This record gives sequence, C-alpha cells and structure tokens, in this order.
Amino acid sequence: MSRAAQSANGGAHAPIGLYLHFPFCSARCHYCAFYFVVGRTELRAEYVERLVQEMRRGARDPQYAGRAVHSIYFGGGTPSLLEPGQVRRVIEEARMLFPAKADLEISLESNPDGVETTHLAALRSAGVNRLTIGWQSLRDAHLRALTRTHSAADNLRAYACARDAGFDNVAVDLIFGIPGQTASGWLDELREVAALAPQHVSAYELTFEEGTKLTRRLQEGKVKPPDEGVRAEMFEATDEILGSAGIQRYEISNFARVGFECRHNLEGWRGGDLLGLGASGASHVGNARWTNIAEVDEYMRRIREGRDTVGEIERLDDATWAAEDLYLGLRTVQGIAAESRLQSVGEPARSRLVSSIERAIGQGFLDREHERVFFTRRGRLFADLVFEDLLTGTS
Repeated sequence: MSRAAQSANGGAHAPIGLYLHFPFCSARCHYCAFYFVVGRTELRAEYVERLVQEMRRGARDPQYAGRAVHSIYFGGGTPSLLEPGQVRRVIEEARMLFPAKADLEISLESNPDGVETTHLAALRSAGVNRLTIGWQSLRDAHLRALTRTHSAADNLRAYACARDAGFDNVAVDLIFGIPGQTASGWLDELREVAALAPQHVSAYELTFEEGTKLTRRLQEGKVKPPDEGVRAEMFEATDEILGSAGIQRYEISNFARVGFECRHNLEGWRGGDLLGLGASGASHVGNARWTNIAEVDEYMRRIREGRDTVGEIERLDDATWAAEDLYLGLRTVQGIAAESRLQSVGEPARSRLVSSIERAIGQGFLDREHERVFFTRRGRLFADLVFEDLLTGTS
C-alpha cells in the first residue's frame, strides 16, 4: 500500500518502522557513503542515552504518538559493537513508548570480525530476532578490494556463531561487481551461500558513491569494475542460483525464503511511515521527510540542550510523491497498483507519469496484470532508466 493509500485508509494509525542509526565503526571501508565515525568508544554509552531521549520525543510527536511499531532496525555503522545491555535498553524503551505488534521484527546489523557466540546469544536474549551479517564477499581478494577488515573465514565463522547462538532468521549481505570479480567466480560464491541455507540474502551491485575513496581510485584509473555485460550476467545468475535453493527474489536486490522477507525494508518499499533516530537518521510521514544532522557530537549536544536535531526537511508535491511511491513499489516483485496511486495526482503530471509507465511497458521493461504494474525479468536490468523516466515525468 502506498503512503497516499495509507493516508486514505487510516494512515495516521498504521504501524510504523523504527530505524536506529548507530554510526560507530572499527574501521573505514572505502566504498561506504553512510555517515559513520571510527573509534570514539568513549561516546557510545552517552549516544545510546541521547538516542533514547530522541525516541521519547518521537513518541510524543502527534505524527507518531500511539502508533504501533511493526519493526525495529539497528543499522549503521556497526550496531553489533553495542553492548547487549544497551540493545536491551533501547528495545525495552521502544516497547514502552509504542504499542508493539505481537510478531515484532527486530533486526541488527553485524560485521563478521570479532563475533562471538556468547555476544550474539546475549543480543538474542536482549530481543534481537533477526541478524544480518555484512559478508560482502566470500573471497579474501574481493574483501581486500573493499577494504573490509574481515576474511572469508571470518564470514563463515560469524554465520556458525549466529546459528549456535540460536538465531533462526539470519541474513547475509553480498556485493557483486567488485574490481577483479568474474561472473564465474560470483556464481561459485552464490552456490556456496545457497548451500549454507540462510533465510535472507541481499545482493547489491557495487556503486561508486561520490566522495568515497573507492570512487576517487576509479577516477584515477587505479581500479576498474567488471564491464556492464559481466555485471548483467551476475545479476541474472543471482536469481537463478538463489531461486533454485528456495531463496526467492522479492525486491530488486533482496532474496528470502517464504515468510522471511525483511519486514522493515518491505514496508519501506510499500511507502510505510518511518521514524529514524540517531545521527543522520531519516524519517518520513506521508509526503514529508526529514533527516537528522549527521555529526555525532553536534547531535548529542542538541539532544542534551533540548534542541531540534533535524538538519534537512522536505515536503514533496503530489506528483513527485507519487513518482517516488511508484519507484519504491516497482522495486518489489509484486509491483504497485499504479492507477490507484495516480488518482490523486493532478494534470498534466498525471498524464506524464502514465506515459512513463506505458513507455516502459512498450519497451518490455514493465508488465501489467489487472491493476498492478511490475518489472519484467529483462526490465530489472534497466530499472534505473525506468526510475529516471518516472522522476523526470513529474516536471
């Protein structure tokens, strides 16, 4: 259901997601564009307390007050660096402040290095019921290319520790299109992953984000990703190998066994409202979205002083809001009921968006079944072109 549809169907009472950003890392990965700080261990305990204070503010906000929470997501950064007691404190506070759905999904991201079964078991006891491990690759050469601090052996050990700790919902993250990676090598990695039978796999194509060290190395000619045809072959192979193991694509870059789709992200792609907490935490309600300031010291200072932490705020016009909902909905295998979503959009923007959809259908990138529009298998390879056309169709 889109954000507009939620608003028309009691959206003010629909469950929300909570995103908790923990921006501390033990090292800097050269491809990462998220906000994080290295080290700063002396700040972590206070940071958790300030995040809890911000959560209390959010619970008093009329946009969120009284709304149930369907998911809590500890992201980063490296939230597995949190002490289990700190995780428990945040979860218990969230449960006190917001009505929680009985099947509340609580995810936490973990790096593979330094993982111990006892620590993971304590996180599970604290309430985490979904663990996502940032493998990125099962090849040491590729991990070095990404400047990861762990090895392929660390990946496998972390996975075993998660199982030993009692987690029955384990996700692993992978990246393809890494400099030096081949299509056959990626297929071998996928087969090894499938043999371990995780509940969820995220497989993202490496992107060269502006301002990162990896992008600077690309511009200097020091690294070169596989060519476009090889990356397309990798993308297609992911569907085939994971799908044959019962790990089905449900979003462009995400695969899961039936019933183990990441609810937090899935609700986001469906346009559900989100309360993002912490330094650089991003929130949205309906067509309004805002992001906290990123600098961790300034974030904590503002919380201590009772000041607003928002750094950027934006309210989308109806046409841009609809285009973004279409973009998000089309990312999922089920697609989106485009005609219903566009009913509230005025002319001429509505006609331009309809034309974008019809154009993509004519090109074989999208298909239609009843009211729902969704990507064809071939169309997923050209998703960026479709999204770009949708967003330019609002102007």
